[in-house]
Amino acid sequence: MPMAKRWITTVVGGALASWLLTACGGGGNIEDPGSTSRLTGLKFARKSGGEGFYVKRYREMPPAPGLVFIEGGTFHMGGTEKDLDYEHNARVRQVTVASFYMDETEVPNVEYKQFLFYVQKDSGDQKAQLLYPDTNVWFREMAYNDPYVRYYFQHEGYHMYPVVGVNWHQAREFAAWRTAIVNKQLTDRDPEAILYPDYRLPTEAEWEYAARAGYEQQLYPWEGRSLRDMKGRFRLNFKRGRGDYAGRSNKGGSLLYEGLNDAYMIPAPVKAFYPNDFGLYNMAGNVAEWTEDTYRVLSYEDAEDLNPHRRRGTVQVDQFQYDDEYDPKTSLLYSPKAAAIQGGDQGGQGGSPWPDLGADAAKVYRGGSWADIAYYVTCGARRYLHADSSSCTVGFRCAMVRVGRPF
Repeated sequence: MPMAKRWITTVVGGALASWLLTACGGGGNIEDPGSTSRLTGLKFARKSGGEGFYVKRYREMPPAPGLVFIEGGTFHMGGTEKDLDYEHNARVRQVTVASFYMDETEVPNVEYKQFLFYVQKDSGDQKAQLLYPDTNVWFREMAYNDPYVRYYFQHEGYHMYPVVGVNWHQAREFAAWRTAIVNKQLTDRDPEAILYPDYRLPTEAEWEYAARAGYEQQLYPWEGRSLRDMKGRFRLNFKRGRGDYAGRSNKGGSLLYEGLNDAYMIPAPVKAFYPNDFGLYNMAGNVAEWTEDTYRVLSYEDAEDLNPHRRRGTVQVDQFQYDDEYDPKTSLLYSPKAAAIQGGDQGGQGGSPWPDLGADAAKVYRGGSWADIAYYVTCGARRYLHADSSSCTVGFRCAMVRVGRPF
């Protein structure tokens, strides 16, 4: 009898589990709406244009071109290095970041050239010229950087080196164009294809989460405090000290060469050094990277703890407003080159084709660069640059939201 009771219990339990799975989504797939409405009993249409409401079937899509999946989670965001500059702008706090996708590498010159090619083809020379990188970011009065001014972006030898001289607006334009191109290829094959979400710049919380790759208490995007691997090779492209951008000449210690120096005096190819545990290259060093966020010193105090992101300087009564404490003419965070197109201020040195962001013109960039010492390539270091400004040390990579299931 005890055996029979156990068998009956097992059968009943199995039947109950089967019923629960069916009631909760059918076949155990809780995200499948089924063929019939569970709330009204009406059948869903099998095809677009048929009788009834058409439910487009969704199968999980592979990552969009160039992207790596980053499963979200909770982590301690902020500086884990001593605040030597006494900026107090990266205090540690716990936040949660939803799952998303991130570019495997920084955007290289060849991809940005392709962008300009199609912009020129579709929109003309004027638009393409507006989006062209500022190659003069390499020029220095007291240095012979003229070859970089002329060749770094244009020459085929630098195809796979990260694009620099691109401002925040231009990076966002690239992301918008990339979205349109990728989704157009889907609809060309299938007019009813499910489209990818927008490519965009990552928020700084997403950027730091991706850089840390699970090592939330570490300084760099890997375990430990050493900048070298077990063979003595450098893990990143950075400046070791005053006048030392690459060390002595002995081939260098990237993944491409055996040696004890990083070898690259300027940015390296986008896959020259180790990826982190999320499979992302150069999250420390090489070039720093634009994020979507507006810079404020005290963002850690008032940004949300779920998907933190600062759009504007201050938030008052749940409405985004300009920070009245900043005088547009004198504020440190105001870009003197910014002038709205609709304002008609296109003349003189202060004119700019980009929208006037006023006191919100300061945008966060992360990651440190080939010209930064180790202190600035830590995961928690954050700095800013005006949205319409550019630098030979700042590039970018794109991100994309994960829709539906977070894993």
